Amino acid sequence: MNASVDVRHAARGFSMIELLVTVLLAGIIFAAMGPFIVNALNRTSEDEVRVDGNTIAQDRLEQVRLLSYTDITEQNLNYSPTPTASPFGDGRFGPTYQLFDEERAYNVHYYVTPTPYPTSLQRYVKVTVSRPGSTYVTTAQTIVRDSRAGINSVTEAEPTNLTLTVTFDNWSYVKSPGVELKRVQKTTNDTVWCTPDPPGALPTDGYQKVKFTGLTGGPNYTYSVFCWSSKATYVLAAPPFRLWASGPFPFDTYPGGD
Repeated sequence: MNASVDVRHAARGFSMIELLVTVLLAGIIFAAMGPFIVNALNRTSEDEVRVDGNTIAQDRLEQVRLLSYTDITEQNLNYSPTPTASPFGDGRFGPTYQLFDEERAYNVHYYVTPTPYPTSLQRYVKVTVSRPGSTYVTTAQTIVRDSRAGINSVTEAEPTNLTLTVTFDNWSYVKSPGVELKRVQKTTNDTVWCTPDPPGALPTDGYQKVKFTGLTGGPNYTYSVFCWSSKATYVLAAPPFRLWASGPFPFDTYPGGD
């Protein structure tokens, strides 16, 4: 008799109290997971901003390269459109840029300055891209040379004794072996790994910037910066570039992060 009672009791399923306890526990678990879900969504949103910012910045530089050399000025590129004025460059430039699938426009700003070498034949162009509500700013830069007829060519010029100072968004993330600079000679394809000054300097050893001195620039040398970061499982590499003047080189040691 007792065995049959136990079977009937087991077949009744969950009681109301058991269901309430289950729902309560599930609510506590989901509430604890909430911050992780929100953080994952924020990271995804920031990654999207970074990708879009890089795409826009590179596109803006390509549009600048299509302009006449004399038209590449901050006033032209940063014009504020008005209903009565004809926009410069058929509206390709200006302080904002909106992707076709985005509701919000990105803020864009152009900086145009003559380069130290030589000041009259080339201009340094930098573009920054940011999105309202985000703290991340994308920066891209290039050198534009004056190719007008009658202007002396600088294609063979090789400025020497240049300094490249690598700076970091967060220098504490840099880990051993630190930062390396590779130089490739275009005509011979010779590769040289440049030594920091002082040799082996790491930001975590007290140097918040890593400096490379005695570099040769010009059109025949291409440089690449590599960095080891505690926030990445792979070696971070910046796109190859040519060096025309001494200056800073910003490096993102936490790609996809804050």
